[in-house]
Amino acid sequence: MISNVSSSNSAFFESKPCASTLTDRNHQLKHPSADEYNVLALLYKEKNLNKKVIECYLKALSAREETCGLLDKKTANSYNNLADAYAEDGSRLQALKFYIKALRLKEKFFGLNHPQVASIYSNMANIYFEDNNFEKALNLYKKSLKIRLEELGTDNILTAKSYQELGYFYASSEEYELALPFFEKAVDIRIKLLKVSHPDTATSYNNVAICYYHLFQYKKAKDALVNTIKIRSKILNSKDTTLISAKKNLKEIKKQISREKKQNGFSFFRQFFESKATVTS
Repeated sequence: MISNVSSSNSAFFESKPCASTLTDRNHQLKHPSADEYNVLALLYKEKNLNKKVIECYLKALSAREETCGLLDKKTANSYNNLADAYAEDGSRLQALKFYIKALRLKEKFFGLNHPQVASIYSNMANIYFEDNNFEKALNLYKKSLKIRLEELGTDNILTAKSYQELGYFYASSEEYELALPFFEKAVDIRIKLLKVSHPDTATSYNNVAICYYHLFQYKKAKDALVNTIKIRSKILNSKDTTLISAKKNLKEIKKQISREKKQNGFSFFRQFFESKATVTS
C-alpha cells in the first residue's frame, strides 16, 4: 500500500535536450563532447533506453576525465549521472561504485555538509535498502536528513523527501509509530510548498492514512485518505490504479469504523446490564 520511494536525480546538466531525433543528432556529432553525450543520454532516457543512457554517460565520463582530469567538479557530476543511470537500470553494485566516487569528490569540493552530499547519501541509502542492508540505509537516510535540515531548513522539498524516505523505511518494517511522525512532517512541508493538488502531497497523505490504519486510529486514517482521494481525483484518470486503490482502502476503513461503533455500543449496553444485575433491593 505504501508508495515506493522515488529516487531523486541530483545530476547537473549544462544543456537541455534538443528537439532533433536520435539519428539526426548522432549524425551531427562527429566528435561529441561530454556535454553533447549528456544531451544524447537525456534523449535516450526519454525513450527509456537505459543501456543507451549508460553508454552515453560512460562516454561523457571518459571525455570529462580527458579534458578536466579526475579531480574536477564536472567529473564528479559525470560520476553521479552514471550512478543514477545504473540505479535506474537496476545495476545496484555499479551504481554504488559511482556514487562513492562522486561522493568523495563532492565532499572534497563542497564539504561534508552540502546538499549535494546529502543527495548522494539518500541515493546510496536507497540502494542499501533494496539490498536489505537496513543498518547502512538507515544511517545514510539520517545523515541526509541532518544535512538538509542544517543547510536547507525545515521548509524545503528535499527535507520533505528525507522525511518521506525515513517514514517509508520504518513503515516497511511495520514500525508504524516510528513512521507516522516522518510522514506527517513530509505532508506538512508539501502542503506549504507544493500545489494543493500535487501528487507528492497525495502520496504523503496516503502514507499517513496507512500508518493510522495499522495503529487502529480509523477516523484519522479516513481523514487522511479522503485528502488523498480529493487530490488524485483532480489530477488522475478515474481508472488510475492508485486512485482505485485509495477508494478501496477508504471503503475498508469505513467498515472498520462501523464495526468499532457496533462493538462500542455492545460494550456499553453489556456494562449497563451488568451494573443493573448487581443492584439489590
